[in-house]
Amino acid sequence: MPAARSLARYAGHRIGCGIDVVDLPRFRRTLQQGGAAFMRRVFTPHEAAYADARKRTRLLHLAGRFAAKEAVIKAVSQVDPARTLAMKQIEIRNDKLGRPRIVLHDRSRARLTLHISLSHVDTVAVASAIAIR
Repeated sequence: MPAARSLARYAGHRIGCGIDVVDLPRFRRTLQQGGAAFMRRVFTPHEAAYADARKRTRLLHLAGRFAAKEAVIKAVSQVDPARTLAMKQIEIRNDKLGRPRIVLHDRSRARLTLHISLSHVDTVAVASAIAIR
């Protein structure tokens, strides 16, 4: 019953969920075609530096963050339809233990609680997000 009790604190709150899957070969082509302009439009400098520091797995980390941003947009749109987020307004950071967390860089004062999960294998990156308002 611990899960039921932890969910009880969200009674009366709006909850939205989002998921996104990124095909890595297709994402690689998008990165090659879009180049630096795509990177500037989608990723924050911190995210780009994070991925660049992981030379062998750079593509996986960028694809995972791209999927996470898409998942967050979907989840937030369910709980706050008037709030539109651009990709670069959503930043994926890691806490001290390496767990991903969301930082929003928009001007909205509406409080949101966001939870995110990312995963990837050789050809696919996936992320799910939960937004609570």
